[in-house]
Amino acid sequence: MDVSLSRIGLAAAAVCLAGFTAACSGQNPADGTLTGHLYGVGGPAPGLPRPWPGTVTLTGPQIHRDIPVGASGTYTVMLPAGRYMVVGHSPLYGGLCQAAGAATVTTGHTTKADVLCQMS
Repeated sequence: MDVSLSRIGLAAAAVCLAGFTAACSGQNPADGTLTGHLYGVGGPAPGLPRPWPGTVTLTGPQIHRDIPVGASGTYTVMLPAGRYMVVGHSPLYGGLCQAAGAATVTTGHTTKADVLCQMS
């Protein structure tokens, strides 16, 4: 069996192998990264942040997206540049959990937005 690669296919493979993952993964080079945690905070002393599972919801320019969050409480997502409202829900908390404010995602950068479920 004879296997041959076209020059175009070989060039695309070389780009992928060279570490240009955006070209191979379908990510838009104008995207940025939004990362953070879903935390339970407050409650009995010492009241330190505790990672919680649940869902983080992002709402921004033409996007409304639910991101599942595991037991580590961590989420990371690639998004188009823009301003996003970030809220969350956890089965460990009966109310809406919120970030400190809107998160601004910029091209090629990572923005952090922790979502807090405030216990009384």
